[in-house]
Amino acid sequence: MKKKILAVVVASAAFMGLFASQPVQKQNVQAAKNTKTAKKTTKKAKAKQISVTYTLKDTTKAKNKQTLAKKTFKVKKGTSVFTVLKKAWKVNYTKSSYGVFITKIKGLGNEKKKLYWTYTVDGKMAKVAADKQKLTKNKSKVVFTLKQYVQAAKNTKTAKKTTKKAKAKQISVTYTLKDTTKAKNKQTLAKKTFKVKKGTSVFTVLKKAWKVNYTKSSKYGVFITKIKGLGDEKKKLYWTYTVDGKMAEVAVDKQKLTKNKSKVVFTLKQY
Repeated sequence: MKKKILAVVVASAAFMGLFASQPVQKQNVQAAKNTKTAKKTTKKAKAKQISVTYTLKDTTKAKNKQTLAKKTFKVKKGTSVFTVLKKAWKVNYTKSSYGVFITKIKGLGNEKKKLYWTYTVDGKMAKVAADKQKLTKNKSKVVFTLKQYVQAAKNTKTAKKTTKKAKAKQISVTYTLKDTTKAKNKQTLAKKTFKVKKGTSVFTVLKKAWKVNYTKSSKYGVFITKIKGLGDEKKKLYWTYTVDGKMAEVAVDKQKLTKNKSKVVFTLKQY
C-alpha cells in the first residue's frame, strides 16, 4: 500500500514538474523574441541616424572665408537644419510665415549694418528657411556664412558698371613731337601713348606728356609757345599740330579727341 502511494506521489510530482516547466519555456522564448525585437529596433534607429558637419564662416573681416567653428553630430534622418544649429551654438532669430530668420549666431550678425547669415547644404544654397530644410543625406555638410549685403552688393555692381562704362568711353591716343628746323627730314623728338576719356582736349593730354609754355586768348584759345623748352617767337619757331594727318583748324584746347588710336603730331617749324 505504501509503495502504491509513493508511486502516485512521484507520478504526480513529475506531472506537476512537466506542467510547471511549460510557462518557463514560454517565458524564455518570449524573452528571446523581445531581445531580437529590441536589437532590430536599435538597428533600425541606428540606420535612421546620419552624420552631419556644421561649419561657421565669416566673410566680412577678410577677403578669404574665415572659419569660426566646426562641429559634427549624429542626428535622426529628417531633422531640420535649425534644430541641429541650436544644439551647436547660441542662435538669435525671429519667426515669420516663411519660417525662421536667423539674426545672430554666437553673437555675430547685425541688421543695421546689413550683416546677415546665409547657409548651404552640401555646397548648394538653401531655398527655404533653416527650420524648413531637412537633413536626409549621411555625411552632409552644412555651412553658415556671415555676409554683408544690400548696399555693399549694390555698390559693387554700380562700381563694376561705372568701370565698364568708363573703359568703354576710353580711347588710345599717341602723341609725337617732331622738329623740322635742324634737318631736312623730320626729326622725332619724343613719342608717348595714353589712355584718355573720349572727348578730352588735345591740350589736356599734351600737358600730361611734357612741359608746355603757352598764352591764352579769350577769343581763339591756347597758343603754344614752347614744348620741352623748344620754341622761339623772336626766331619765328612755332609749333603746329595735326590729328590723324589732318592739320588742326582750332586751338589745342578746342580740339577734342574722339577717335580711338588717334595720332597727334606736334611739329616745330620756322616761319
